[in-house]
Amino acid sequence: MKPLYLSGFSVSLSVDRARLLVRDGFHEPDVKPEEMEIQARNAPFDSVIIDGHSGYVTLDSLKWLMRHGIPLLMLDYDGTLLSSALPREPVNGPLKIAQFQAYNDFERRLHIAKNLIEAKAQRTNDILDWLDKRYESETPISTLNSEIQRLAKQDNLSRLMQVEGKIADAYWQYLQKILPAKFGFQSRMHESHQMNSSDQVNTLLNYGYAILESQVRKALNIAGLDPTIGFLHEARQTRYALAYDLMEPYRFLIDTTVISALEASQFTKKDFYRMDNYVLRLRPEGVRRLLDVLRLKFNSPVRYHGKFYGWDVIIRLKAQELAHYILNKGHDLDFINPRPVLTRDDTAAVRERILSLDMSEARRRGIGKTTLWHLKQQVRTGKPFRTYKRVESRLE
Repeated sequence: MKPLYLSGFSVSLSVDRARLLVRDGFHEPDVKPEEMEIQARNAPFDSVIIDGHSGYVTLDSLKWLMRHGIPLLMLDYDGTLLSSALPREPVNGPLKIAQFQAYNDFERRLHIAKNLIEAKAQRTNDILDWLDKRYESETPISTLNSEIQRLAKQDNLSRLMQVEGKIADAYWQYLQKILPAKFGFQSRMHESHQMNSSDQVNTLLNYGYAILESQVRKALNIAGLDPTIGFLHEARQTRYALAYDLMEPYRFLIDTTVISALEASQFTKKDFYRMDNYVLRLRPEGVRRLLDVLRLKFNSPVRYHGKFYGWDVIIRLKAQELAHYILNKGHDLDFINPRPVLTRDDTAAVRERILSLDMSEARRRGIGKTTLWHLKQQVRTGKPFRTYKRVESRLE
């Protein structure tokens, strides 16, 4: 994942002599925005994200992007994905027909929907286990496990969604307990979507989920699936139901990235500003910082079928597997695997052990005075930290 992010006033995309001319927007009157010329077939990015206030995109530049397989994405004022232009999808009439038939087939639709929710529930469990190593607050894992057991017994979509809702509610309530009060996070579960961008956490999640949605829509486009015909979410005029379906097992990419960034104080109040309608917006430098950490997360390797892939590639593979299943050409669905490896060095036990060490005990363990001082300073800041294996073994 290598997005090009453009924001501000007078953003522009045009073409001259087969070269894409890119100009970022103005943010300050006396600061000249960045400009670049991109040669054909030599683009250093795989998507263009525009979060601008004004500007233009020429028809030639749209053609240039589509011919080179580069999606163009437009973000709304609250960080959500407003619109996208995707390269031409492969023509696959039989797949479209089979997808519609699977949607109308109650048993097949329920099977696909149940697989998606089971994967989301497992990811939620993984995140809670990861957080439990750092925070001493009791996690709702027991509640989650009982709801996961109920999933297999559900025989209609309505009851399935009720179980999914209880899992989500327990998860967001737990995050509200452990995240510092200064972020103002209450929940993700609001009647008004606009309220979801009223605090720093939800604002970051909005931008992150927009990036995830763009990756999913790109994957569905490559696979030739219709993004409006979903199996878990209902098909509606203004919704890309299948895109929301396939996002569910991979929301953990955004959640863990945002939580880690907040723990490390990578975002401060200066990165946000409030608009007239009380919506909190992320400043361009904050968006770029978020894109940087998301790029690392999406490109992090995971082992699947004997090979290592980035998570962006895994999403594309899963879209293709879904297409094969719909066409009766593949094995049964498996959205749970590959599972992420979520680790952390700064567990509650390690933090307590560091704070309890005096100089004589540290010396006996082979930990120097300077090293001990730095370790204690890291613990007291509350930020996440990493320890070298040599030091970690001496703390045990």
